[in-house]
This record gives sequence, structure tokens and C-alpha cells, in this order.
Amino acid sequence: MLIFITGGVRSGKSSFAEMVAVYHGNKGYRLHYVATCDQSGEEMAERINRHREDREKSGYAWKTWEQPRNIHDLCTVFKQEEVILLDCLTNLVSNELFDGWQENRKQWEGIAFRELVFQKIMDAIIELEKQCGVLIIVSNEVFQGLLPDDSGTFYFMQIMGHLHQHIVRQAHWVYQVEFGMPILRKGYDADENQCTACTV
Repeated sequence: MLIFITGGVRSGKSSFAEMVAVYHGNKGYRLHYVATCDQSGEEMAERINRHREDREKSGYAWKTWEQPRNIHDLCTVFKQEEVILLDCLTNLVSNELFDGWQENRKQWEGIAFRELVFQKIMDAIIELEKQCGVLIIVSNEVFQGLLPDDSGTFYFMQIMGHLHQHIVRQAHWVYQVEFGMPILRKGYDADENQCTACTV
């Protein structure tokens, strides 16, 4: 099962995603947290530690994987009776696309490299879903502002948009979180064996 959860910054999407994971954990699934954020910067490190402490206090046994890029390396790790919470797609795309920018490598300027990043991430998501019982992907809504002036940010948003569309098409459930409130955008009807789009 694939569940996609998106929302703005500090919208409550990560907390909601953890609630969804725990719901499935109560059904006997083991819980895994795949963290894609590089721990660079004091504020980000504090946020990561705070989320980790919250999971530890939840009373559920979470196993955390620090995987800022190359999530395909985890594809053989998981089993059908396990839940994977990947938080978040936004950081993963950024880490893959801008890898090497500190050395002034601008691979993202090449269309072949951008296509490779998209396919690499999408293939890994497809494989992860096959391997586990439930895959929950958290992502950011980055499309509501003005178009960026710099090409790097534009290409980043372009890849994010393509990934969102592909993931939503495959997902059984899609939620958009606003102000801490989840809005169901797509739900899977097991009785009817079909997906239905939801609007508000």
C-alpha cells in the first residue's frame, strides 16, 4: 500500500504521517522511519532530534534509517509486515539533484542528469512499495509561490512536480495537510477495487 502525504512547511504533515504509521503499527506492522535530511545546520539538527525523541516517547518501537540519498540501497531491507515512513521527498530530491554543489559541481544543469534523478527516485519508490506492507511518503507543497528566477530552483520544482504526479497516480491514499488538518484527496475503496479522487 502506498500513502502520500503533502503539505506546506510546518503544516503538521509529519505528525499526521506518524499517526498513520502508528495506526498500521497497531495492526502488527513493524515501524521504520527513513530520514532523508542531511543534518547540516543547528536548527535542522534540533528539529531532527526533536522528532526522534517524539518517536521514542510514543511507546512504539521505531527503527530509524538515515538515508539522505540513494534510498534504493534500502530496497532489500524491508519485509511485507513492515511500515516505512519516508520523510521527506523534498529533502531527498534536493540532496540527489544538488549533490556536489559544495565542490561547484552543477550536474543539475544537464537534462540527462535531471532525468536520471527523477527515474532513480521513482524506481526506488516503486521497489520499496513492493517490498513492504505500507509505504508512507511525506512531501512539501512547493508550487504555490511565484516561479523562481534561478534555474536550479526551477529544475528542482520541475522534478518535484513530476514526482508528485506519478506518486499520486500510484497511491492508494493521498492527503493534503493544512493547519494540522488532513484533507483526503484520493482514497482507495477496497470493496469496489478502485481509487476515487476526493475534493473539498
